[in-house]
Amino acid sequence: MPVTTSNFAANMKIVYGAIQDQISTEAAFMNLLGDGSKFGRPVNNLGSKGYVFEARLRPNFNMGFRIESATAGVGTSGNQGLENSTVYLKYGYVPEVITGQADVLSKGDARAFMQAKALQLKYDIKDFVSHCNVVAVGAERGGQLATVAAAPAPSSTVFYADDAGYLPGALYLRIGMPIDTNTVGGAALTVSSETITAINYATRAVTKTTTTGTPIAAEGVHLGGEAALTSGTFPYTMEGLMSIVTDSGALQGLNPATSGQESWKAFVQDAAGDTLTSAAIHRLRQFVKNRSGLNPDFFLFPSAQVSEMVKFATQNYRFETNGAKGIGKKALDVGYDVFEYAGIPIIEDKDARPDRIVCGVSDTMKKFEALPLQLLENEAGAWTRIIATTGIVDAVAALLGTYLNIGTLQRSAWGMIKGLYADDVWYQNPQTV
Repeated sequence: MPVTTSNFAANMKIVYGAIQDQISTEAAFMNLLGDGSKFGRPVNNLGSKGYVFEARLRPNFNMGFRIESATAGVGTSGNQGLENSTVYLKYGYVPEVITGQADVLSKGDARAFMQAKALQLKYDIKDFVSHCNVVAVGAERGGQLATVAAAPAPSSTVFYADDAGYLPGALYLRIGMPIDTNTVGGAALTVSSETITAINYATRAVTKTTTTGTPIAAEGVHLGGEAALTSGTFPYTMEGLMSIVTDSGALQGLNPATSGQESWKAFVQDAAGDTLTSAAIHRLRQFVKNRSGLNPDFFLFPSAQVSEMVKFATQNYRFETNGAKGIGKKALDVGYDVFEYAGIPIIEDKDARPDRIVCGVSDTMKKFEALPLQLLENEAGAWTRIIATTGIVDAVAALLGTYLNIGTLQRSAWGMIKGLYADDVWYQNPQTV
């Protein structure tokens, strides 16, 4: 709401008092990830920043018993099965705008103005991390939040979000959100930065403004500004569980379909609508353990599957919520509900898709970040007056920015069961409004 002389005093009382955050911005998964800074500074590769490390994709089979002779050697060097894996960093940003009215009405009180900026930055940082969490645990690769359904046919004002491929209808869309639509994987935009005005989560009907165009069936729906305009620029957003915890597709320059890189894949099972069982949880854990050679140290559950677990849970593990036998600081310091199953913590994440559970070794997945989200050290990061077309100064603006991405050091240390049954209430009622 614009600041005027009539509402300024009331607004200032709110700004400098206590603001109750009525919107959930919990980011459980993002807070679990380790810091990749120990890998050093990013290296330049063809003008792009990125972290390069070596991922071991196959064992060294050049071993065993050999007879001793002058001609029998130990094999050529470099057979350790190592390949370079590179995590390319993505640019994340949050524009900051303070209205010119607020600037003028603060009457030159620099401290008051700095407090106003700090308060706004605080909540914008929370919103950015919350969005990153949705991209990490819920969206399709590239930040795809929904898919345009073929039926009912989309119009210039209303389209329906498809639930095919387990993307949960309109669950990740919100009223007031600007959206883009285009071909999945990158293409020219069909709809550009139009605003959602109404959502019926039960029918998956999404009403939008009619500024640019009509969505096309099977197109991806993205947060405005995040849809890649060409396939060569896809994805703009950082990676997430949908691209990391999978058994196919190239990631970080490595592909399990390439000879010698077969181990570069996670374990994935499609439950095809079956309900969650104790056996299924154990199966997921054992596959991750045996394929990676590492002990999984946490599960990531959506609220829907926590609810399903109650159906077969006993007090021996259902109510063991303190995680005393768990992974300590990695899971317990995040401050969210933590259950235990067979001695392993279950982290509940509101942004995870209702139909799937994930198991992994936390040390093998990292949040690589070249610099924290902060005002950029360039002209874009400086507070600058914005001049309107009428020549009137109406705001001051700056830009928060960061380079980050999620990468895995061992893809086989992760597994997922998808397609689990979840009650319709989890698809028809978003957990964040």
